[in-house]
Amino acid sequence: MSSTLSTYHSALLHISLPTLSSITDYHKELINSSVKQVTNLLTILVSCPEIDYYVNDPLTGWTQVHNFLSALYVSGTKSAYEAGKPFLDIDVIFEKWCGYQVELSIDRRFDILFGTINEKARLQLFNETRKPFLLSELPIHILESNIQPPSIDSIVSNKIPLSLSHPKIFDHVAVGGTFDHLHAGHKILLTMTAWITGKRLICGVTDDIMLENKKFKEQLESIDTRISKVHQFLESVRRGLIYEIVPIYDAYGPTITDAEIQAIVVSKETSSGANSINRERAKKGFQPLHISIIEVISSSNPSLSNDELKNLKLGSTHLRALLCKKEN
Repeated sequence: MSSTLSTYHSALLHISLPTLSSITDYHKELINSSVKQVTNLLTILVSCPEIDYYVNDPLTGWTQVHNFLSALYVSGTKSAYEAGKPFLDIDVIFEKWCGYQVELSIDRRFDILFGTINEKARLQLFNETRKPFLLSELPIHILESNIQPPSIDSIVSNKIPLSLSHPKIFDHVAVGGTFDHLHAGHKILLTMTAWITGKRLICGVTDDIMLENKKFKEQLESIDTRISKVHQFLESVRRGLIYEIVPIYDAYGPTITDAEIQAIVVSKETSSGANSINRERAKKGFQPLHISIIEVISSSNPSLSNDELKNLKLGSTHLRALLCKKEN
């Protein structure tokens, strides 16, 4: 492989996996190779039958999907930081579940398609799909790896479970946060919220008035920008849901005024806030919310202990600090 890599503004990397647990260092190396060649946006499009299997019972597949998503995002983020690209946009999208054909996305303006030699036919099919829409044919770059792909034996040992019990999906689900300089942690939180939502996702975005004491607040994105980016990301990972993205002026937002909300997704760091919400809902005679919790990640670790959260977590504060340093 040539030591000089070409660079592209936006690329699509297609990864096919038989099961969610069959991701290995081989796949992480493909992500690393792609990150090195992209300057602005890397879209990782994942095809996996186990994702399709869990869509009607997302709570049963919660841990598997969450761990898989975290592994991909941490791998991409780690590679981006090592390449000196902390602001590289990386989006993980699940094929079919997303509700549209990603290769036809005009907003993403792909310059190239990445994949292994085994993905070549699929990448060529992407170009065939683009033709009727008068979209340009994209060059295909076959990625190489120094790591051997997983063996058939290891894949067979990770079979999809045979049956589901007590299927559960929520029509109305809430999530909240500041969502400043949208990063991998935010994207996992938002994707997992969409994962358990059947109809309507309510996302509260902390209004500017509540952020006066944030560090490096001069680099904070405006409430309009943050709402717009959250909406754009949610539409990219899952179409067909109703998205209500609203500014919030306290820790509760619509969760204590909207009796229809059935569930909330929070990070391990903010799980106590969900318990406070349920106490307030009880005072009003509302049903308690089902609470789903995601892990807090760092740029190299998909799960942090409570002791590590303050200093190691991947957060917007660090990104704002980098922007301040860049300006000085």
